[in-house]
Amino acid sequence: MLHEILLSLSGLQSPIWNQEREPDNAEAAEARSFNQYVSPPERAMLDTLGHLHDLHIKIRDGAARSATNPSMVCRAVGSSIIDAHLGRFMEEILKVEALMLKKDAGFVGAYDIVPLSTVVAEFAPWARRLEWLWSVVQRLEPASRRGNRTRAASGAALLAFLERETRTGYADIEDMAVALLEVAQRTWMRTASLWILSGKVPAYGVEDFCITANPTSSSTMNAFSIDPALTPPFVNPGAARALLSAGSALNQLRSQNLSATGSLQSSEDPSLLLMPIHARVLQSLSYPLDPLLFENVLSSIHQSISENALSQILPRTMVMQLLQVILRYMLLDHGEFAVSLVAHADERVSNRQSRTVARPVRKTGKLDDLSMQDVELNGILNKAMSDLAALQADDDLDYDIWSLAKRLLSLRPAAETPHRSRLISTLLPTPTSLCITIPPSSPLHIFLSAQDAQMYAVLNAYLLSIRRAGLHLSELWKLSYHRRCYPAPVAPPRSFSRTGQASTAKRRLRNAERTARTRRHWTCASKALFMINELQAYLQGEVIQCSWTRFEKWIEGDDTGTSSSSTRSSRPGTASSAGLSKTTGLSYMGDNITDSTRRHGLNDPRALAEAHHLYLQALSEALFFTDDNFTGALQSLLSRIDHLIALFSRLQTVWESLDLQEDEGVLDAFANHAQDEQEVLAEMDRTRDAIEATLLELVQLIREIEKEKRSGLATNTVIEKASTLGLGGTKFVPWQARSVDRLIMKLDSLAGRQDEGKDETGTGIGDFYDDE
Repeated sequence: MLHEILLSLSGLQSPIWNQEREPDNAEAAEARSFNQYVSPPERAMLDTLGHLHDLHIKIRDGAARSATNPSMVCRAVGSSIIDAHLGRFMEEILKVEALMLKKDAGFVGAYDIVPLSTVVAEFAPWARRLEWLWSVVQRLEPASRRGNRTRAASGAALLAFLERETRTGYADIEDMAVALLEVAQRTWMRTASLWILSGKVPAYGVEDFCITANPTSSSTMNAFSIDPALTPPFVNPGAARALLSAGSALNQLRSQNLSATGSLQSSEDPSLLLMPIHARVLQSLSYPLDPLLFENVLSSIHQSISENALSQILPRTMVMQLLQVILRYMLLDHGEFAVSLVAHADERVSNRQSRTVARPVRKTGKLDDLSMQDVELNGILNKAMSDLAALQADDDLDYDIWSLAKRLLSLRPAAETPHRSRLISTLLPTPTSLCITIPPSSPLHIFLSAQDAQMYAVLNAYLLSIRRAGLHLSELWKLSYHRRCYPAPVAPPRSFSRTGQASTAKRRLRNAERTARTRRHWTCASKALFMINELQAYLQGEVIQCSWTRFEKWIEGDDTGTSSSSTRSSRPGTASSAGLSKTTGLSYMGDNITDSTRRHGLNDPRALAEAHHLYLQALSEALFFTDDNFTGALQSLLSRIDHLIALFSRLQTVWESLDLQEDEGVLDAFANHAQDEQEVLAEMDRTRDAIEATLLELVQLIREIEKEKRSGLATNTVIEKASTLGLGGTKFVPWQARSVDRLIMKLDSLAGRQDEGKDETGTGIGDFYDDE
């Protein structure tokens, strides 16, 4: 019977356990069953051995079924349970059987009797072990039912479970948990190594891998993302970011080489030269993995890829040239470019408008139905770029930046983007935007994503619309005859006659009445110009310049505007405090990976790209572009300013026709100039009131923004992202406007004098604003 028990413990089916488990009140036909030869104590010991028999069979069958699990980690753990742990149980059975056959005194007593209690005591520790293995096997099922929900097994969940089980308090369970955890981590690392070394998402084991592709993303920077549900516990947030960045960088390198040459050649791919070095680093890892050491290794590999591979195809000088193009042309730091672009756009619109039919007064200056062709848009931009080359021919024109801007910039109709609702484009009747178009073969895709290029396009239209409104309002003051006119006497000898003198007095009285009638409109135009000039001075002179200065200093390696990844102290630094722990485990890298992790990550294009993304986000917030209420009010103000300027021009045409009719007797049978004058003046009154109300609304919105900044209600997501993003040992902190109180102080004069000094003739406040 003992040999039958041992055979059954090894996993073979035996009728002995069916007989042993028969109830005591069995039928008389079964009275001679196995139970009549077993005492109650022996039956209890046989129950223990029967339980081991059942656990062995269930564990073996469950682990075998895990071979159909799509998770490679689960399949590897199932195979390890069968081969290693159940194999040791089989070795224990063979050892007990061998000792019995050798008649070892520890098992065989007098008269060759083997006590059943000795056998049970020998296998007693395996009861806890097999029960724990059965709990593990239950998690390996392709679809295990827990409660009322069906849950599919995953490698991340199994890794988390095994890591928790290493701290149960039982030494034997801890050893088995550590062994299985090592198998699971090695299997996961074999899957992840394809992504770490070559930037490819593994075809096998993708169910366990935490990096997934974003099919809806058009940016190479955001082509992949991290799935938190599939992230193992030993991959902390820092390691996850380094894992994503390293593989994404290699993927960008491959796509860049494919787009440039059409085929990937090992001699042209700098990342392949680093692959053996990085592979040896991964092989040097000890298991179970230490989360901090694993993070340091991934960060060092990412740093090595960025500085030794990405920097070869995307040098820092190329990035700086692109940034100069963005600053000068997209952010309008080059003032002559904005002036020339507005001038050529106005010339094109006036040429097209001269061939159109006269519009109603309410639609004067509104050319929504006037569409511009792509050829016309390209012609406007080309003329503006040619003007820059002609204006600065004698100066130190940076030809490289100018030629790069000429290749990359294009004027296009505004596309449908996430920021389309906030787009303010008044340069042309058709909503247009100045776009940065990077060729597919250019490595600049690694630095500038499509989303960032779209953001720059809408910011350029936003800034250009403000600049255009200021230029047009300033040109109103060139209408001296329309604004301040004192008619001269007629030529002698008529000037000495009473008729000539009466005519002169009449014209002077008429012009005085016109000046008094339009004084409030000039006051309104002066207020609008004051608002536009101050807003433009704040946005261009403070926000853009300060933001760019902070970003440029960070790129140049100046510590101003950056914060160390660890808190500095007055004590002498150690290796760990200086960041040398990042190079732990990189003894195989030799000279290929330098001490750059202790320096600024200036040669890391992806680090520059991430910092630039933060810079752009902070810039858009500081420019008030993310405030929908402000952008809506500003768009209404700009459209009404265009309408008012067009009404001024139309009023001048009407007055010139009236002067010819009254003074020279030139009649137009198809026009009623007196009625046109009344309609234009009435529309100007309505537009003036709307502009003044919008000016007050803008001032109030800016005050609300200031209150939010002072009270801390505004959520600063950019600073939060910067605090969690370490770049090359330092953190880039974008420039943030602490307050806009100086802008509000300047605009207070506009709001404070809005209702002061008004009389029937419009004097008072008008004298303050109506200056030369």
